Amino acid sequence: MHLSVNPKHFQKAAVWEADRDILEAIDLVAEAGFTRLDFGTEDMVEATRVAEYLAECDLAVNQSHIPYNRYKKDPFGLFSERVMATAKCAKILGSPMLVVHGDEFPFGEMAYSREAAREFNYRLFFPMVDYALQNGMRVAFETVFQDMDPQKEPRHCSLVEELCALVDQFGTPEVGICWDTGHAKVQYGVSQPNVLKIAGKRVISTHIHDNYYGKDLHTFPFMGDTDWKRLMETFGTIGYTGDLTLEMVYDRLPRAIAPDYLRLLHTSGEMLMGMMKGEA
Repeated sequence: MHLSVNPKHFQKAAVWEADRDILEAIDLVAEAGFTRLDFGTEDMVEATRVAEYLAECDLAVNQSHIPYNRYKKDPFGLFSERVMATAKCAKILGSPMLVVHGDEFPFGEMAYSREAAREFNYRLFFPMVDYALQNGMRVAFETVFQDMDPQKEPRHCSLVEELCALVDQFGTPEVGICWDTGHAKVQYGVSQPNVLKIAGKRVISTHIHDNYYGKDLHTFPFMGDTDWKRLMETFGTIGYTGDLTLEMVYDRLPRAIAPDYLRLLHTSGEMLMGMMKGEA
């Protein structure tokens, strides 16, 4: 088991500072102790540049996030091209895992139902899954959450039963679940550990982050109100042996404090791994 983090997030700098180059961001997270990276791109030039740099630094990509289209709403033909471009870049990067949101649906063209959404996502992502399996990669569909607004469109895979059904339809243990702790907490609150047990052995990947007040804040562990001891013990109970991938999203760090922030982030991840093993 390794600790991983998404270096692209750390390209963003404070609003009064110039953003960092991706290689500078990789250096930052490596200096904090991270040896695995959650990194994806649709740009083959960028993928090749990063892959060559990682080889020099003895670092590795542990998973690559496929684009999602719920908010951008590209035509699905174009979106499918972006999905496949990211999968091909993941191969260049040596990534063993693709992470994807299974919540796509052509609202306005089809009547929504759980069954229709599952079938749509199965067909939409089947070419990517097939490519991944042929190239030694696994695929993890991520826990998402229903936007808590009655005017919002339904969001497939917000419920663990929907997520498990989609994963099971592919009929292989190489397709599983990326358990996003922050998303699951928004959806399920304090019941998250019980729901994690339902997912069980299907969980092959993680996104680790915290929140409070039912918001998807992507704060780092112990900065929100998640019961981390109970949750990490549950990861241990289901026999999870993959990486813990910390997924930061919203903050913009000045250069002066980024190294200290990342060291603390790494320390929080080490504490979580200890909790999984019953050491804390």
